[in-house]
Amino acid sequence: MPGALRGNGACRRYISFTITRQAAMKISIPLLCAATGLTLMHGVIAADLTDDDQRFLREAGEHSLLQKQAGELAMEKANHPHLKRYAGKILDDHGPAHKELEVLASAKGFTLPIELDGSKRGVMEDLRQLKDAGFDRQYADEVAADAHEDAVELYEDVAEDTNDAEIKAYAEKRLPMLKQHLASGQELEELIENTRRNADAVK
Repeated sequence: MPGALRGNGACRRYISFTITRQAAMKISIPLLCAATGLTLMHGVIAADLTDDDQRFLREAGEHSLLQKQAGELAMEKANHPHLKRYAGKILDDHGPAHKELEVLASAKGFTLPIELDGSKRGVMEDLRQLKDAGFDRQYADEVAADAHEDAVELYEDVAEDTNDAEIKAYAEKRLPMLKQHLASGQELEELIENTRRNADAVK
């Protein structure tokens, strides 16, 4: 009988321990979830991004991604030597610029796009199908000129309108580079077009 009592006591202690551990787990899991949610929520609140600021980060990321992908493709497929030099310059400049953008977006709790969408995806799909002079014209028109024109407008708007000091500083810092890319891109577009006209005249 005393042995049975001791056994019952051990059983009670085991049951008590099991119940306590299960209760602790039931309590700790919601607390952990709540804490995680609170951390994520504070990250968003700390960033305090407006819709326009989010749009800027998203579209700036897409522009940078387009320039990288198209530039790498141009280094392989471009027919005109000036276009290859332009693409190389773009890759050199956009690498550091994109890294800065990634740091900025991360600090704001914003995830940059990792793939192209919409019209920019269409541009890349077209470029992959083209070669020689056709590729050169498409790259010069869509990537070197038009895309940089859109980017300059995007950066100018946010530099003027945003209340976020860090986003404003980034946009103002990178605007001169984008304006130079646009000017060079427009010159390239004209050069490629003149090359086409001269070729047509010879035929």
